[in-house]
Formats: sequence, C-alpha cells, structure tokens
Amino acid sequence: MNSTQKDPDITAELLFHVKSLRCIADNLSKLVGRFTRHNYTAGTIPCEASSNIIMFPCSENFPPKQEPSGIVLAPPGALLPSGITDYRHALARNGLILLSWDKRCTEMGDRYTAYWVTSSSVMRYYASKPLAAEEFSSSRPDHKSYAAEDGIEFYGQEPPVFIVHVAPELMMNNPQHKELRNAHIEVLQRSGSALDFEYRYLLKTDKRT
Repeated sequence: MNSTQKDPDITAELLFHVKSLRCIADNLSKLVGRFTRHNYTAGTIPCEASSNIIMFPCSENFPPKQEPSGIVLAPPGALLPSGITDYRHALARNGLILLSWDKRCTEMGDRYTAYWVTSSSVMRYYASKPLAAEEFSSSRPDHKSYAAEDGIEFYGQEPPVFIVHVAPELMMNNPQHKELRNAHIEVLQRSGSALDFEYRYLLKTDKRT
C-alpha cells in the first residue's frame, strides 16, 4: 500500500485524536468551572491554578468579605475580627463591667444592644436599648436583663447576627461569677482602665440624672 493510500487513514486517525483532545479539554473546563463555583461559594478560591489553561481569581478580590457571625470572644486586650467595631472603651461606665454587645437586623435597620453587670455590691445585670450604630457609643443601661447569657432577650426571639462576649466568666450561668468579678476588675485596671469600680450603680438613680 503506497503513501497516498495511507493518507486517508492517517487523516482519520488525526481527526479522531483531535476530537478526543477537544472532548477532554471540554470536560476539564466543565470540571474546573464546577470547582471554581464551589470554592467561590465557600470563599476558598486559590490565587491561581496549577494548570496553564485557566487562571483563578485571587481571594483578596472576591468573594466579598462576609460579616462575622455567631459568638466572638473579646477579653480585655484581645483583637477583634475584621468587620466588628471595638466598643469596649466606648461602653465603659462607672460602677459597671461590660459583659457583651450584640447586633441584630430589624425592620428599622441594624440595631446594637449592650449588656453590663454591676462592679460592686449585689451583681445586677442590665441591657441598653437597641440603638443604631451612630448612637450606640453613648448607650446606657435601660432595663434589667440576663440576655448576655446567650444574646437572646426573650424566648423565641431571633438570635443576633453576632454577640461579642467581653467577660463571659461573669455571666450568671457560671457558679463562680461572683468570685471572678474582682479578678476581672484587676485585669481591667492593669490594662489602664480608670473607671470607678467601687461606685454603686443603681438603674433608678441613673435614670433620674
């Protein structure tokens, strides 16, 4: 058989391999596409793929940063996660220890609530009114509350977007919360707090001023 007779066979074989390679490339592209979409949703897209075919977008460009959610522990001196404003200094009040604050999404917009416990005498727990971010720094106790236990003010209420716990050891569900109060005050004083922790805070007195 001469070369001219082999040409059609060679051409057919080459076309077969071309089609096979195209099929493989198409399947690879679909697989990479699914992988990209999965990792985009999960927020774990790598900065670049090992393949030369497709370059993955960098994680610092997208997806957008998600707001922190759940419980955030923020003892004195600890750094807060990106996206959460540090209100620990702004919410410091004489006669009180800041327990926590939370954020909720409401029909009126985002609202923040602060929670405190008295720093002297009988341990009393208070909460502020839910306030917008621009008013929150000036918030004061408004009513008695144990909501800092779990961030839920009333049974059945939707949980907050997040709750920042500053002094979870002082919450009422801890049997040693009374003994630990002075230890927490010492930590605050060592960190530079100038609050009057001996001041006997009373809600009814504060509301009259």
